[in-house]
Amino acid sequence: MLFRVLGPVEIDGTDAVSYIRADKPRALLALLLVKANTWVAVGEIIDTVWAGKTPPVSAERNIGTYIWQLRRALPPVGVDGQRIESRSKAYRIRVEAGELDSDRLQALLAAGDEALDAGNAAAAVKHLESAQSLWRGTPYEGLVTDGHQPEVARLTELHWSVRERLADALIGTSRFADAVALCRGLTTEDPLRETNWVRLLVAYRDAGRRADALATYQKARTALVDELGTEPGPELRALQQQLLTDVPEEPKPEPPGPDAYVRTVLEAAGALNGQHAAAARHWFTARHAEFTTAISQLLAADDVSNAWLLTSAVHQFIETGGNVPGWAPLVAQVAAATRSGKDWYGELITRNILGIALTRAGRVHDARAEFTAALGVASVHDDRDAEGTVLVNLALAEASTGARQQAAEYLRRALRLLPESPTAVEARAALAELGEPENPARSPVAS
Repeated sequence: MLFRVLGPVEIDGTDAVSYIRADKPRALLALLLVKANTWVAVGEIIDTVWAGKTPPVSAERNIGTYIWQLRRALPPVGVDGQRIESRSKAYRIRVEAGELDSDRLQALLAAGDEALDAGNAAAAVKHLESAQSLWRGTPYEGLVTDGHQPEVARLTELHWSVRERLADALIGTSRFADAVALCRGLTTEDPLRETNWVRLLVAYRDAGRRADALATYQKARTALVDELGTEPGPELRALQQQLLTDVPEEPKPEPPGPDAYVRTVLEAAGALNGQHAAAARHWFTARHAEFTTAISQLLAADDVSNAWLLTSAVHQFIETGGNVPGWAPLVAQVAAATRSGKDWYGELITRNILGIALTRAGRVHDARAEFTAALGVASVHDDRDAEGTVLVNLALAEASTGARQQAAEYLRRALRLLPESPTAVEARAALAELGEPENPARSPVAS
């Protein structure tokens, strides 16, 4: 016998899984399971079953009927066989050890933790994947009242722990693709949970995907700065420094290495919007002529990852009002190199940058093609953040030609993707500037 509460409340018997379709008996069972083996007063049951509504005069009698229905659906337990017990003005459900899937989740998480601590990542993966398979959605499917939400929050936090420890175990068994997929989901779900950005960087690093790791650091930093106004913590910064300074095995040193140069420019770009912004802009302005040469040299050396990282840093300078001669044709070369090198994230970034550059040059037709290509890359790799950003830039390009309605539609698509994010704030501001509503009223249908 198993009570499944990690999603819609279900009864998993020996032959089949039963889902109680009637709302009120299902809410009653959910409440009893939240307080398993504890007496629950009839008054609390009525408040839960008729949550937000006025209960009928017959509420207490109705509860008795729902209890009878549940007893018929539940197999017996113990010596007396009574699964739901009653006393004056109260009921309780008897649940034995291991009969709640939430208890099993907690036990499997503990076993996974123990295996990881013992250095047995393979065993940890088995325990934690079994725990993850138990999760089916919001615990108790929202059937309990606000007063019982702490239990839902506790189980939700346990689910975070399961996925985070599973990511550690996958990295420990060199299943890097699975670890990356899991960590990307975690960082999308909560971009402010910094430990999962650390896990994602480690997975990319250990998989040899240095460029992806560095690009991920920039995404993490943007999320933390935009939302919290704080720089990444010491662990994340240390990982970035390691990625920037640890060059793959080289038979001979190469002063003044491209990594060090790119790192310097990235750090300067990071300061463009901080307290040292004026000094950073002065630094870029004094060196703007060398950037095109540096990017061309990186492309000639087939160092595609450093080429697009440097391109993204210089783009930040241009966004603050800077100017770099021959910029759009150079970015087009970098975009072509990322595509040839199958560096999807680099291609996404550079095509978006190229679209912005072409828009500013008045070449909106060409800009539209670049933004469309970037959207395709973002969609294939399920990068909703990037997709929303590109949609906003595409909307601004359309607005520059007077295509107000088309621009508004792209902005609304961005809002549907990322309803609460810095990108959403930008999209709403652009809609307001266009004089377009976020949710246009539908035209009446002729009868």
